[in-house]
Amino acid sequence: MRHGLAQCLTCGSRCAYCDLPVLLTSEREHPGYGVVEQVSDLGGLPGLGLLHSFCRDSARSRSAARRGLVVRRAYLGRATERYEAHLPQRPYDRLGVCPGDGQRWRIAKMRYACKACRYYTSSH
Repeated sequence: MRHGLAQCLTCGSRCAYCDLPVLLTSEREHPGYGVVEQVSDLGGLPGLGLLHSFCRDSARSRSAARRGLVVRRAYLGRATERYEAHLPQRPYDRLGVCPGDGQRWRIAKMRYACKACRYYTSSH
């Protein structure tokens, strides 16, 4: 509450892609590190926005516009977990679940989205 009232830079700096706070004081290799990138707003006009480094790469894919907010956060949560465990990030990772298994994919999606929300909202 104190951060929100004081307009804390860390609290006010949210990713334009997944709407979670970005990390401004972490390693550059971290998936949550904040970068400034050209993004399009709701009117379709280009502008500058703050993104996680992982979200910047994800936003460039063809399917990025069709993804919902929960899926965007789930992929960020999975990338963050793999980074913290010093494992390589895979570009076409389906949250560690086989593509044909819909129920397990939905569970993994919610698990990683919750993990991203907890990690990035309680980082300071």
